Amino acid sequence: MIEKETKGIVLVADDSAEALGMINEALINEGYTVLVAMNGEQAISIANRMVPDIILMDIIMPIMDGVEACKELKKNSDLTDIPVIFMTGLSDKDYLFQSLDAGGVDYINKPVQFDELLARIKVHLRNSKSTRSAHKALNQIGQLAFTCDANAKIIWATNTAQKLLESAGINTDETSELMSEQIRFWLSSNPEKHGSLWLKDFDKPIQVCFLGRPAPGEYLLRLTNDDEISTRELFCERFSVTERESEVLFWLVRGKTNREIGQILSMSPRTVNKHLEPIFRKLGVENRTSATAVCLRFLSHH
Repeated sequence: MIEKETKGIVLVADDSAEALGMINEALINEGYTVLVAMNGEQAISIANRMVPDIILMDIIMPIMDGVEACKELKKNSDLTDIPVIFMTGLSDKDYLFQSLDAGGVDYINKPVQFDELLARIKVHLRNSKSTRSAHKALNQIGQLAFTCDANAKIIWATNTAQKLLESAGINTDETSELMSEQIRFWLSSNPEKHGSLWLKDFDKPIQVCFLGRPAPGEYLLRLTNDDEISTRELFCERFSVTERESEVLFWLVRGKTNREIGQILSMSPRTVNKHLEPIFRKLGVENRTSATAVCLRFLSHH
């Protein structure tokens, strides 16, 4: 007998056994795998052992409420991207903004209307899958990227971005707040796409580039270290390429494909190819292999 493929793993946290039972039955009937917890601590313990695709979290629970549990879950890099939908009764409205500020993506009123619940789960699972695919791609190509909210609080960062920040000494609450203050002020001026900011007062110079807004209230930024900046400046001086062309050339020399360069620089592969035409002409070559060879030979003397 062939088992039916599950639509996803849903972790439900609610201190009401009756509510848990009804939600559990409804979700199982729709093809979901369900994990249940009766307080925030249990939810965290379960999520650490088996990562769910989405979490339904009651706001008011004993031992640890949903708001605190969500904050703790978001500290785990493996769980940061997991969407949390809060379930709230009319008396819980005072906690609603706190729950969304803690990292929740949505909320649903209790008693739960199952048609509405299933519709919201479907939407957030689809959005989450898209986000996680993008994050995975950025991680795989070594992109120095991170996302933050309007207060410049980091929501997610690639492994390489985290390492670069740590190497610059941005690894404590104090230094993280110093970085946030600078980025927050910069974002308040609505920088243009690909606009940049130099972070000051850290162990090494780091430039932040604005790539866009992947979601409401969310900013996608890319870090640029001193090595990249100096190499691009050398390319501009030696080959008379534009600043944008120097970015493309830098990643071309690093062996990235047009698709990967597009992901890094937030442009389409077609646009990358259009930039390569004048780059090849200025370098006096006909293809990317020859361009890479010319650049590497040039850099070896600097």
